[in-house]
Formats: sequence, C-alpha cells, structure tokens
Amino acid sequence: MYDSICHPDDFSWKESDFPGVTNKVLNTNPNTGGLTVLTRMDAGAEIPAHHHDIADELVYVLEGDFIENGQHYRPGTVFFAQAGTKHGPHHSQHGCVVLTQFSKTLDFVLD
Repeated sequence: MYDSICHPDDFSWKESDFPGVTNKVLNTNPNTGGLTVLTRMDAGAEIPAHHHDIADELVYVLEGDFIENGQHYRPGTVFFAQAGTKHGPHHSQHGCVVLTQFSKTLDFVLD
C-alpha cells in the first residue's frame, strides 16, 4: 500500500520567487524533508543558475520546452544532480511543466 496518494488538481499553483514560475508541492517526506514538486514555467520564464547544498535533485520534463543552460529538451527528458551540482539557468520559450524530486530539505543557492 502507498503511504500517500494525491492528484495535482487537488493543489493550487503558488507563486515562486521568479516571475512566471509557479509550483505545486505534491508531497513532503517528514523523515528527510524531501519534496516532490510540479513546476510550471510560463513562456519566457527563467530560473537562474543555482545549486542545492543538501538535496539531490531529479527533474522530469512532462510537457513543453525546457531549456537547460541554453540547450532545448523535450518531454520525457530526465535530469539528475547530486547535492552541490551547479545547474541552470532554466528557461522555457513556449512554457513547460516539470516534476522535481528533492531527496532532502530544499535549499536554493544562487550561483
């Protein structure tokens, strides 16, 4: 049996610190602080280059065009980054939605 079941429609999009970027936190692990998050980037939105000192990160492109450090990626692409790995900037030309899993408490450090 699963510990938790949810559907994204049960959550509201919340504004982030970056214009045109909204999030839905789908799950928080009470033991590790890890998160599962849907992120929506509007056309032209950007998340600046950064890293996470604590959390490993997995990103799965669900829809749209996700641009990582100037390279375009399509739905189905998966990214992995261990804690401390610099990544980004992230852009979207036409808009996108990604699913992100953080292994531990999310810390966001601009590079």
